[in-house]
Amino acid sequence: MVGLARSAPFDMAIAAANLLVYLYWEELILIPSEPGREDRDRFIIDIPSAAPALYAVLARRGFFEREHLWHYRRLGAMLPALPEFGRTPGIDAPSLTVQPSAALAASLAEELAKRADKPRVVLLTSERQLASEDFIQEARRAGGAEIPNLLMIVVSRGDGKDPASASEGEGMKMLSQMGWSVRRANSEDFQSLEEGCASFDFTAGAPKALFVSASGDAGLSFLDHGQAENPHSLSMGELDQALEELEVKSNGR
Repeated sequence: MVGLARSAPFDMAIAAANLLVYLYWEELILIPSEPGREDRDRFIIDIPSAAPALYAVLARRGFFEREHLWHYRRLGAMLPALPEFGRTPGIDAPSLTVQPSAALAASLAEELAKRADKPRVVLLTSERQLASEDFIQEARRAGGAEIPNLLMIVVSRGDGKDPASASEGEGMKMLSQMGWSVRRANSEDFQSLEEGCASFDFTAGAPKALFVSASGDAGLSFLDHGQAENPHSLSMGELDQALEELEVKSNGR
């Protein structure tokens, strides 16, 4: 998708792929053929550069036909650079708003918490947001409220194997002090993700935060590890090389 579009970052989409697969097949309560069901979990993405992976997962899950993927970022297509609520099936909220994503997610979760079934709101955001004063203010407000059905997944870049980075540890401590229930998981390990999510009680208590370390290179030889500061966009030559390497890696499993 990224190669055909001749634009868009590639690294974060790869980094978020495993996590999105886990969420949409194992964790989120939803029915693709009925995307408007009131009892469904809501998913909000606050990492626009991960949109290609989200679109691929939505197509594979059955929200729309796979052929739409080849028109990613084309003018008038169903899959714009930034996911749009009401335009793409399976998108529950705009990816960019005038208010911090934490405020949007918390408000939606508070409203849904009034229902007997308490559908969850899952916000996917990046570790960088924890440096934003507006985001911190909304996180503090949410932590002081009883919003048990709110789950914020904070993605930090790493190799998926190292212990929590210093910044990740600081973020976990900060949210914990604000009243959030905090856990940590590894995006490369589905059991880790399952244990992290299963340890939360979404029927009562404080909002939840799951810090997830994610690798951003998928083992591709031409990508430097952790290019968060300089998002990589694929040339056509790199596209061919990436597909070849991923095919070899997939066949070797």
